Amino acid sequence: MFLARSLLSVSRWTPALLLAWAALLPAPAHSQAAPPTWAKGSTLALSAADAKGQRLDVASLRKQVVVVFVWSTGCAVCRDSLPELRANAAGWQAKPFTLLAVNVDARAEDWSRYEALVGQTLMPARNWQSLRLEGAAPVGQRLPLTLLVDTQGKIIQRFEGRLAPEVWDGVAELLP
Repeated sequence: MFLARSLLSVSRWTPALLLAWAALLPAPAHSQAAPPTWAKGSTLALSAADAKGQRLDVASLRKQVVVVFVWSTGCAVCRDSLPELRANAAGWQAKPFTLLAVNVDARAEDWSRYEALVGQTLMPARNWQSLRLEGAAPVGQRLPLTLLVDTQGKIIQRFEGRLAPEVWDGVAELLP
């Protein structure tokens, strides 16, 4: 009888003890930074690196029109948009234009495998950068997320979901 009461008492406290113990553990590296908001009108803030670990220098993108395409390998609409993005990036190689394909997969291995496969079949464009977001992924936003950034680094258009034709109209208007 005593043993049954003891087990019942322990089982009642187990969830609380587990939660307290979990709170003491360090957070995973991917979620330590606050997720980016990328609001229209704000300055682009982006912490990302390529497959070789080379970090993006956002300041180096000033005086260029930038399209930021936030995507995941698990998003079919995202993957279907990549050929269009590559074609447009290739078409604007002679212009001050950069396309940043920023991956937000929960598992870095998914992105790495995808990059390895694409690297075997496609020639890289000079103005195309494939990156992985460092820190927490954006919360409550539909993928793909596309941002149009002007030459001063300000986000002037923001689209969630399918790639909007207005993105390309905006690029054409901003380019010299």
